[in-house]
Amino acid sequence: MAAAGLIRYRGLQMQVDEVRVWVLRPDLASAGHLSAFGRVLNEEESARAGRFHFLEDQRSFICAHALTRCALADISGIAARDFDFRIERFGKPELETQPARGRLRFNLSHSRGLVCCAITRERDVGIDVEGGARDLDIECLARQVLTEEELAFLAQLKGHVRRDAFLSIWTVKEAYIKAVGAGLSIPLNGFSVRLDPLSLVIGRSLRCDPTAGTDADWNIRLARPRAGYRLAVAVRTGAAGRAIYRFSEVVPDALAVLCCAPGKPGRTLLTTDDS
Repeated sequence: MAAAGLIRYRGLQMQVDEVRVWVLRPDLASAGHLSAFGRVLNEEESARAGRFHFLEDQRSFICAHALTRCALADISGIAARDFDFRIERFGKPELETQPARGRLRFNLSHSRGLVCCAITRERDVGIDVEGGARDLDIECLARQVLTEEELAFLAQLKGHVRRDAFLSIWTVKEAYIKAVGAGLSIPLNGFSVRLDPLSLVIGRSLRCDPTAGTDADWNIRLARPRAGYRLAVAVRTGAAGRAIYRFSEVVPDALAVLCCAPGKPGRTLLTTDDS
């Protein structure tokens, strides 16, 4: 992604067809950065962070939650620490109290090398980030979570190209089920991901499930925000089908400032306008 200047967002000047995605590398965050990030977390988030056994996982959790709070603050004008969240039945977080001028929806994902969040206005959204270095038994996992169509597609590929395609499909699947918000009641092999062109195909077993939506309901994006990582976003656009994606990278120094003075912009990396 190429740098493309700065965008500053004020209040809820966010259109329904916008999808804002913020990313940050937690491995660049120092102890001083983490201390600053911790200022916007609530007691429950701080306690959860303290329960991680590995420092890398704790760092990623703190970065992801601080990033999400500051992104919401930047859009809404509400202080980052003032957000309260509720957890839906299948674990999807939502805002407890919405800004007066519009309903914000969000989702976050974190790995040891990259954390991210996606924010929309009104629309269901899910985001997932995966690192390519994960020690996965691709062949075994593929048989468990992929459809016959996806397995047939992978069978045409070899070596690292096959692995790359599987991980891309996996990341999109995770983003979709997070957007639906129904957990694993939506089986991963209940729908197919097509990579060229990128799209979803809802399987027969899900077509009577209104939460799953139809093929045309979903707008999907797949990106590579840094080497070895895939990021997927799934947005329920409905019949309109339109989504404008705005990707912003935030470095730890900038996030530390945001934690003290919400409303500062990130560094916009890419904007695409899809009809």
